[in-house]
Amino acid sequence: MTTEMKQVPAGLSRETIERLARERGEPEWHIQRRLEAFERFLQLPMPSPKQEDWRYTDITTLHLEDYPAVAWGGTELGVPPQTMPAFLTDHPTIRVVHRVGFGFEAEIPDALQQKGVQVRDLREVLIQNPEQLQEDLGRLAPLPGDKFSFLHTACWDTGLYVYLPPNVEVEGVIEIIHWFETPGAHFPHTVIVAEPNSRANIVQSFFSPEEAPVLAVGAVEVFNRANSDLRHAIVQRMGRASVFLTSVDYEQKRDSRVLSLAVGLGAKLARTVLQHLMTEPGAEARPLGVFFGDDDQHLDFRTLQDHRVGHTTSDLLYKGVLDDSAVSVFSGMIRVHPRAQHTDAYQANRNLILSGEAQAYSIPNLEIGANEVRCTHGATVGPVQPDEVFYLRSRGLDPETAEALLVMGFFEVVLREIKPADLRLSIQRLLASKLKGNAAQYFMDLAELDESILVEA
Repeated sequence: MTTEMKQVPAGLSRETIERLARERGEPEWHIQRRLEAFERFLQLPMPSPKQEDWRYTDITTLHLEDYPAVAWGGTELGVPPQTMPAFLTDHPTIRVVHRVGFGFEAEIPDALQQKGVQVRDLREVLIQNPEQLQEDLGRLAPLPGDKFSFLHTACWDTGLYVYLPPNVEVEGVIEIIHWFETPGAHFPHTVIVAEPNSRANIVQSFFSPEEAPVLAVGAVEVFNRANSDLRHAIVQRMGRASVFLTSVDYEQKRDSRVLSLAVGLGAKLARTVLQHLMTEPGAEARPLGVFFGDDDQHLDFRTLQDHRVGHTTSDLLYKGVLDDSAVSVFSGMIRVHPRAQHTDAYQANRNLILSGEAQAYSIPNLEIGANEVRCTHGATVGPVQPDEVFYLRSRGLDPETAEALLVMGFFEVVLREIKPADLRLSIQRLLASKLKGNAAQYFMDLAELDESILVEA
């Protein structure tokens, strides 16, 4: 067996994929798509730091054969765990618990069901209504030449289909918990369709047990039709023994608006590739990100603001804090295609370093093919400023609390854009929980106090 063939999750083969896909009743066009992607996956080498896209993220020590492909290996449905991760919002309008690899439960109010709002099993849609997916499924997610992207296309095994009908506004939050309870390799896929004039706030949280060796290779495809308005958050809270690799792609039609939020907190290695593809005039994108790495975590973010036509707008802000020997990578690209005149795009990445061993790599890029545009970018990496700490200490704060106050203030410019209030405060508590010493509990208690007095505008 060649080295390349060994780099396959245990239990996966062309024969297994074809057999199980046929047994499950998948349409022929999708089976062939799987098999073609699997062949491409086998042909490509593992990414290495010699490739520009992986220059600062060394994944060559990852041995895929150590991760059994859970949903392809006949793993039986286990007993539901005694405790499940908590929802980030107090009262989600739609509650979804997705036991990755096994199924999900969704609580949708009758009034929204009558309006046509759907949360369905993606494979069920593929089998029962293949015409709804044939044109779009996998159209955004594959990253050209990326080995893990082909692996996902070949092997996605579980997923959700979220449908927002035309002219429907979902008040409150649609919150989805993705729970990776079983060690091994998982390939979740989410498709979100926001029809014209629809409006919603969707939060996807990704969890795994702290010590479970989980490999998650996922994708989220979001189709934003004309004049749709979407807030969408990806909150990564995987256990420290996990590897989390995902792509998030937004196709934005005329006058659509998307505020995306990427939150990076868990995993030993996490890589998120997020792309806003603005294909018609009037599209607006507001990509936001916050991350906090500690111990030896490695958090990698790749973003693309892709202006394919003119009169489109994007404004990106990612802020990260690193402690101990953690490493972060931010690589952002603003791409303006020829004739995409009157594009307005901005990109900023700010990084705060709390220790001498932590490292932050920030690589903002511009690729401009039109001349009547306004495009700028910027990046900063630096430690907490001693004069700022001194000022706070002169007001009676100890060094630990002074540094913590500066860290939480650093995140505030992003946190204030998160809605509703209970989601913002939950993310604030998660960030504060990574502070060291007594300061962590102080800011978590402060969030509780804020929640008790805050009235959402």
